[in-house]
Amino acid sequence: MTGHLDVTGEWVEIAEEGGDDTVVFLRQGPDIPPSRGGRRQLHLKYQGEAGAEAPGPTDKSESAGTGGWFRDGTTLHIRVPGWEGDYDIVDVQDTRLVLRRR
Repeated sequence: MTGHLDVTGEWVEIAEEGGDDTVVFLRQGPDIPPSRGGRRQLHLKYQGEAGAEAPGPTDKSESAGTGGWFRDGTTLHIRVPGWEGDYDIVDVQDTRLVLRRR
């Protein structure tokens, strides 16, 4: 089920819920479970700007770069280091986003 909610925001990857071609995110907040090795983050900002963070050598998040994004119906086009590509939006809710890499 794909919702029509806005995908902008600070998203944290929950790798243990994803699969080979599926990426599951939760909005940044207190409900993010801890993870050994840290978690990757994707920041989808208004006006099509984007950024990413990834765990550094000490597991502290570090910038992985910036770029852009846009949504075309149920397709999300991301141009940020580590996330480059086109994704089908499988589900979008207020606090959860599920993408499938094309």
